Amino acid sequence: MNVITVKINGIEYNLKGDESEEYLHRVANYVDKRLRTIMENNNKLSASSAAILTAINAADDFFKYEKYYDEAMNKVKRLIENEENMKEQMEALKKQLMHLENYNKELQNKINALQNESKKDIEEELLNIKKEMEVLQETAKNYLKENNDLKIANKELKFQLQTSKYKLIDVQHKLLENQIDLVKIKKNKNPLVPGNTK
Repeated sequence: MNVITVKINGIEYNLKGDESEEYLHRVANYVDKRLRTIMENNNKLSASSAAILTAINAADDFFKYEKYYDEAMNKVKRLIENEENMKEQMEALKKQLMHLENYNKELQNKINALQNESKKDIEEELLNIKKEMEVLQETAKNYLKENNDLKIANKELKFQLQTSKYKLIDVQHKLLENQIDLVKIKKNKNPLVPGNTK
């Protein structure tokens, strides 16, 4: 566990946490900056009032990031559903390909049988086979492109989701630190605590 001394609004506090010292300093600097900004904008505010407003601002950030996280999760869920649909479509396409391969074999057998027939009849049959294969190749190409696009979108959403998680954790830590600071400030201001003066 790391223990560091930080200054918030000119007052030293000892922070303890499992996070790195750099992270604890970031949290303290964030709170100090927000608190100073609020106090500079309204110099009539008491330190405890400014601390409450700082905590409210941090909570506001937290809820906004939480909403962003929920939206990202919904996008991921929709993307997973789309991916499942694409898998089903790919399975159907594989079955269709197998059917067409069998059909192609049948046609090849017909071609072999037609070798003794007129060249014109053979050329027509070959042309039909070629058209069917071109349609099949185009369909397969489109399905593969759609599947690739979905994979790329899924990867991007997973990255956004991970980023949102880190931001949410960061805001949670900031909120907790603000609450701790508020309790310390209230304790320091309490005239019933020995050593405190009015």
